Amino acid sequence: MDIVDDIQSLSAAPDEQSAFSHWLKPDDPIAFLKRNARADEIVIYAGLRHVFVHGVLVPTKLVSSPDIDDLMSWSGNPHSSWGVVASASDAWIEAPLADIGSDSLSQGEQLVFARSFEGVRERQHYIEVLQPLAQTSGIHFMPTRNAWCRLDQHGDLEDVIRVIELPRRGENDWGGTVVLFDRAVLERYAALTEASLVHMFDFTRFRVGFSGWEGEREEQRTADENLHFRYGIMDGQASYLRGCQITSFAISREAVAASVWPSLEDTKRYASFVAYDWKNKRIEEICCDPKHLANYFTESKLPYEVTPAFFRPEVLLKYKTDREKYKLDERSVSCRGSWHLETLDINEHGQIHTYLIYLSRLPYEEQLHWKQYNEPPKGPISQRAIATDMKGEFYSEYNPLQSLKRRLRELDDKSIPWWTLKAEEYVDHSNYPVTTSFDEWKEEVLNLDQLLVEGFQHKWIRQKAIELGQNPNRQFRSLKLIEECFVGSGFERDHAKE
Repeated sequence: MDIVDDIQSLSAAPDEQSAFSHWLKPDDPIAFLKRNARADEIVIYAGLRHVFVHGVLVPTKLVSSPDIDDLMSWSGNPHSSWGVVASASDAWIEAPLADIGSDSLSQGEQLVFARSFEGVRERQHYIEVLQPLAQTSGIHFMPTRNAWCRLDQHGDLEDVIRVIELPRRGENDWGGTVVLFDRAVLERYAALTEASLVHMFDFTRFRVGFSGWEGEREEQRTADENLHFRYGIMDGQASYLRGCQITSFAISREAVAASVWPSLEDTKRYASFVAYDWKNKRIEEICCDPKHLANYFTESKLPYEVTPAFFRPEVLLKYKTDREKYKLDERSVSCRGSWHLETLDINEHGQIHTYLIYLSRLPYEEQLHWKQYNEPPKGPISQRAIATDMKGEFYSEYNPLQSLKRRLRELDDKSIPWWTLKAEEYVDHSNYPVTTSFDEWKEEVLNLDQLLVEGFQHKWIRQKAIELGQNPNRQFRSLKLIEECFVGSGFERDHAKE
């Protein structure tokens, strides 16, 4: 069952009496807490009508042999935050857990903070997370996802901390808020701070109209060594389950260190590519593992690191369809926050080519993307690649698109009144078509139009045409207005149109 559905079911009071009597028992909440302690996504806060769960980190040394009476005396919630406390002669800052009611818990760190600000409708009620955890985990809040996110190894957004706002589902359902943490991120931070997770929980269950506790029986129970609670019930009317749960994580600081400085030789996978081994004068399938390659200074029969592999031009189309994620330059391609292919080019036969050493630095899944377009060479690498990559020389042959981009940047820097760069990304998005695909050509013509034509300021150009003695049609836009300016400057109409 989805964890949010699971929580909602714990807070939903059945109508039928026998089901309601069963619902009052502590079995389901205890089972939920045990499951959640092992889950990949851990509830750090859940606030619903009949469910309260709040997790904080506490120094492991304080809960390895816990003072149960001390822990059970907790009284607090995520609405506690840093505050200023003052006496008649002094003032100081007090931590969020200072008044939690437990000496052990008061030395811990609160992970989520429920805050409110009536000055902005969208921020009347919102959640913040502990900043040391957010910053050391490299996560950022994304309002559109209502989550703290980061980029994974493929450059895709992944939710690390999710905030789920549950709407009301009826007169007796208040809705609520659930905050879920990715277990791996929480484990890592707990290892670095030598802390354990302590959940405070309270499942108070009753029917609408419940008037108070009379004649209930209370008993102390312990489900296991890490779960402690008090449980009371009034048969057929109400019950409560209140306690704390201690979760210790197995990951160590040494394991965190190993993740920061991984042994790539032990974990990295490498694909093989058909390549031209010009050192040994052969076309062969060669693994791009750096251990199977050699540089110019090593006496070896192994292929050079700059052994070229060739690909059908369709290999680049993937990067043109997601400009937000990928940046495709004329001679390189990169994925946000993930990888960078330092160099590539296209030869006279329309083949994309790069070198095995650079392919080896891509994630294995990205290597497999390139492998599916791999083919034997139809000719040598480009003259530009020979000059820049092999000879270390500048390549001076005229490049129309790069020249245009350079001139447009110069115009934009001068802040002229008749043209402006509409958006910086238009420069990056404009590339040569590399295939015969109609869709690719259509997209690249559109990119060129956005870069060049949309930059013309047609109101200024219209006024200039009028100053040159023309009477342009009101429907004319930039290119037709420029034509009118040429005519007004003495060009013949046909020449101006060209």
